[in-house]
This record gives sequence, structure tokens and C-alpha cells, in this order.
Amino acid sequence: PSTMAGVDLESNLTLTLAEAFNGVQKRLSLGAEIIDVRIPAGAKPGTKIRVRGKGQANPYNRQRGDLYLRIEVQPHPFFQFDGDNLVCEVPIAPDEAVLGAAIEVPTPEGMVTMNIPAGIRSGQTLRLRGKGWSNPKGGRGDQLVKVAIAPPKELSAIERECYEKIRANRSIDPRSALKQVRL
Repeated sequence: PSTMAGVDLESNLTLTLAEAFNGVQKRLSLGAEIIDVRIPAGAKPGTKIRVRGKGQANPYNRQRGDLYLRIEVQPHPFFQFDGDNLVCEVPIAPDEAVLGAAIEVPTPEGMVTMNIPAGIRSGQTLRLRGKGWSNPKGGRGDQLVKVAIAPPKELSAIERECYEKIRANRSIDPRSALKQVRL
């Protein structure tokens, strides 16, 4: 038994989205021992980080196994994971959906301007190339921006008047195809 290697240990390590995206130095307590572990940028949930020689010691020869840290990432209120992509939902006003617009959208590095094409539908997804999750090989996924048309809850008098004019002069019926629907 004296030739046995040490025993590998596994432990969970929870990071914020920012720590996982940017990489972070973490100080961990292993019983009486305190160690510093460097987590590389782009660690995703389920990623395993190997820390050599920090597992359990073999009682016969004191040789230690490795410690494997399984990464968990705290949920973020805006960004969600989809492989190497990040997914988010951005509200737009009805006039932006009809006319198109250039809007500011948060990305992991800060705000960027994204063009909303005229006539976009609620639920459509636009892609910001290279703005998603960084992977350890150096590439970047995309950020997928799902558009949600957000009608105003309260209207000013002029807004109400404009919307009533639009309704009175609308040239299309968005539900015309529904007249043929049968069971």
C-alpha cells in the first residue's frame, strides 16, 4: 500500500458572473491550510479546475492527491448562459419596433450600440458577434439579444392622440390570416 497515490478531492466553488468572466484569484481554506487558486477567465458552470497536490494525503507515504474545484456561477439578473453565448432580453418601445432604432445594450464589457431593424417582432433575437462568453482558447461566443416590445403603461395626452390616429389610419390587419383558422 505504500505506493498508493493520495486521494483526489472534489469541491464546489461559486463565483459571480463577473469573476467567472474576468478570472479571479480566490483564497480557500482546506482545513488548517490556506491556499490561493487562480481561476482563469471564461470559467463556465461545471468547469473543473485542477489544483495539484492539494488533495488528501496517503497515510503511508504522505503523497497528496489533487483537488478538483467544480465551478458554479451565481445567477445574474440580466445575462444567462447558452453554451459560449450569453443571452439577454432588452425592452424596446413600440415606435422603435415600427421605425427601427439604434439602442444601447449592456454587454460584459459595457454598453454597445445595436441597430434594431424596422418592423422587428417581439421575441425576435439579434446577435452581437464576439460579445458573449470568453472561452479558454481565446475565442468569444456571441451575445444573443431577445427583443421584447414594451408598450407604455401610462400615456401622455399627445402620445394617446398619436396612437389613436395610428389606430384610425392603420392600413393592415395583423390578424387577417386568423379568419381562415378552423379546428
